[in-house]
Amino acid sequence: MKKSWLSITGILVFLLVLDVSVWAQYGPNGYNPNSVRGSKKSKPIFGQPIFESDIMYRTTVWRKINLREKQNKPFFSIENEITQVIIDAVKAKKLQPYEFNSSPTTDGVSSPMQFEDFLNKLNYYDDSVQDTVPLRATDLYILELKEDLIFDRRRSRMYWDIQSITMVIPQGTNQETQLGDYRLASFKYRDLYEYFKEAYEESQKKGTFEDVRAFWYNPENPRRHMSLGDAMELRLFNSRIVKVSNPDDNDIVTIINQEYGDQDTKKAQKVLYLSQKIEYDLMEFEHNLWEY
Repeated sequence: MKKSWLSITGILVFLLVLDVSVWAQYGPNGYNPNSVRGSKKSKPIFGQPIFESDIMYRTTVWRKINLREKQNKPFFSIENEITQVIIDAVKAKKLQPYEFNSSPTTDGVSSPMQFEDFLNKLNYYDDSVQDTVPLRATDLYILELKEDLIFDRRRSRMYWDIQSITMVIPQGTNQETQLGDYRLASFKYRDLYEYFKEAYEESQKKGTFEDVRAFWYNPENPRRHMSLGDAMELRLFNSRIVKVSNPDDNDIVTIINQEYGDQDTKKAQKVLYLSQKIEYDLMEFEHNLWEY
């Protein structure tokens, strides 16, 4: 009994400490305006709003999604790549891109990018052909996802609340990325979800399967798909955690480098291990909320 009491006390203290350690933007209505659980014309976009006063615990998690992985292929099906859908939406000026901002004190989507700047970043000079060539959607197979893990005490459950998605030019794609990935642009997930839903539903009205756009490819039943937004909310993607909120704002690679040094031959293995450990610790933390 004593052990149980100490465990409960520890969990409550942990919740209270972490709740104030994460920066978030909240609007006049008392909830995050960047969340799909916010409002559009006084109506929620997805689910019900999570009010700041009801949040007992919140931490921010950054993930990397490799769209070439088998589980993620439905988001990257031929001629319906999620990156191509986003690019087409920006060209049509239906989506606003934002300058990438890694500061932990901002929401990361506060600096709008000019549409011309975004389109210019899709081209690069290729020495092999001595000319400017465009990036293909299939070249942009890395996405970075920023989301909040929230415990809503009103509903007594945990929520993954995606905040933004960043398109990444992978390392080695062109000369500018020889030393590492390049963040092309960030997007509010709320805007993406609305666009994916609208594009998917509008394309379905055309009546033929070939006209359907912005869909998650169902490998088990290719005639029954869903919008990319709904697939993201159902968390049908596979990802790897690269950072969790911490006082130094260090990502996992930096933490491993500081502990073991840059020349550690097993650094990649240790980075992957720590990423998986954090994933399991978050799952265990949610489980332990109902243990006593």
